[in-house]
Amino acid sequence: MSQEDQFVALTEDAGLKKHILKEGSGECPPVGSSVDVHYVGTLYPSGDKFDSSRDRPGHFTFSLGVGQVIKGWDEGVKSMKVGELAELLCSSEYAYGDNGAPPKIPGGATLKFEVELLGFTEPTDTDEARIRVAGKKKAEGNALFGQGQWDAAITAYSKGLELLSQISEPQDTEKTLELAILGNKAQCQLKLTDFSEAARTCQKALLQDPGNIKAQFRLAHAYLGQAEYAKALEAAEAALKLDPENDDLKQLRVRVQTKEAEYRKNERKMYANMFS
Repeated sequence: MSQEDQFVALTEDAGLKKHILKEGSGECPPVGSSVDVHYVGTLYPSGDKFDSSRDRPGHFTFSLGVGQVIKGWDEGVKSMKVGELAELLCSSEYAYGDNGAPPKIPGGATLKFEVELLGFTEPTDTDEARIRVAGKKKAEGNALFGQGQWDAAITAYSKGLELLSQISEPQDTEKTLELAILGNKAQCQLKLTDFSEAARTCQKALLQDPGNIKAQFRLAHAYLGQAEYAKALEAAEAALKLDPENDDLKQLRVRVQTKEAEYRKNERKMYANMFS
């Protein structure tokens, strides 16, 4: 089998072909995405290298499908997944045409690029796109949460919330998504014992939905973690009014009351020792 036989045509005229060296995962980047790549460009078939991002610090970033790069890249990278390493074989029509790019690339040259897709950021210039990407950020955060990567999950959730905040007229679906992300973010903050931030996140959720039992439950935990027992009890009681038979809430109320009683006892003992 010749080297070119390993390639699969991406276009009807076979002017652009691809050979996958390492499979990627997930989705392919949509048009308009900001994509991050590494590449090595060589003349074909001689193999003479004319450019490489790997010879410089950092990587190369461009907007996909808007003509910032040669046609072979716009079409080829669009077919890749994150982590994929592939060779793109570009005829001159998909590269620099009859004129080339002197002095390194002669006119009519066929080029081969080894391209690695490092990552991409979808366009978020419309409400529809913001909602779609926010949903993906929630899913990404949930996956990270499941792996115990609380900080990374918070970053994903925060990005989703940022996108939802930019929607001009949020509907019930978007509000429900925002509440779910706020709840998950608060849970991560509790896992990290960042109780003050967890309380703030829960308060944001309750501003939107005062009857959100999970938000009240988490808020009570956040206040308990800060030894703000009166506020913790208030949050637990508010949740119990909404769900009086909830055993978890009953146990939380008892726990708060016990902690507060211990605190008051120790406080009285401290004052007694001060004046004895």
